[in-house]
Amino acid sequence: MARQDPAVLALLPLFKDRSPQGLARLLASVTDLGSDGLPALRRAARGSKQRAHRRVDVLLALGDSDPGGLPDREVRELLGVRDDTRGWLVQGMKSRPRFIPDLRAIARDRDDPDWAWAVDALGELRDRDGVEVLMAHAAGQHTPFVLLDALRKIADPIAALVFEPNLTHPEARTRVFALWGLAALGHATPIAGLVALLDDPEVRTPTSYEPGEARRAAQALCDVLGWPFEWNAEAVQATRERVRARFTEAYLAACAEALARGAFDLPPDHDAQLA
Repeated sequence: MARQDPAVLALLPLFKDRSPQGLARLLASVTDLGSDGLPALRRAARGSKQRAHRRVDVLLALGDSDPGGLPDREVRELLGVRDDTRGWLVQGMKSRPRFIPDLRAIARDRDDPDWAWAVDALGELRDRDGVEVLMAHAAGQHTPFVLLDALRKIADPIAALVFEPNLTHPEARTRVFALWGLAALGHATPIAGLVALLDDPEVRTPTSYEPGEARRAAQALCDVLGWPFEWNAEAVQATRERVRARFTEAYLAACAEALARGAFDLPPDHDAQLA
């Protein structure tokens, strides 16, 4: 009978607690094991997808205080294996700028199974220096939504080339994000498009429900204009009231007319926007 590994036996119960406190305890136990900590963590994670994911959490957390050290080296070894653990790993990188080069490498390959996660992470990290990597995959209205959203977050002016054709996308959600992206770039007239969508209705039938885009439009306006926002039913009405206090009807009408003509800004001498 094989001798049981005491280091692994000490770690195994700690994998069960998925809370942040549980992660902290597992992290401390791995650290207490010294040079055997990472090997013991690797052995303890074998044979379980859940434990493999928790190992990733520990490696990323250890690397936060030791960037480029042994934990990060193990992370990059895991990136070389295209399995379920790798997808979890790429998702964990979206709050860690030190992995931007690795994420860009994945985002260059549209056939990589974790491409969408890498694109999303680069958007979360506001990687303006890597915009050319994302723009290489732009395809007008066939641009993947995750790419549109990432470009919206990064807010590089070149992304207008992607937002503009999606203003007429058949999917309402995509149109909202195209307007949001243009407004985030500082253009004036897309604000009117988002304001109009505050009245986008819910559609209920006996067999379906379409929630409409009013709440998403409110989120976009609050993001661009620096207003508070919470994802709840009251957010739309609160945003309508802020819009009425901020913009005149004439200004919004002028924006809407210009947007319909394909203009994203008004002439510099246009009447003031404030109510």
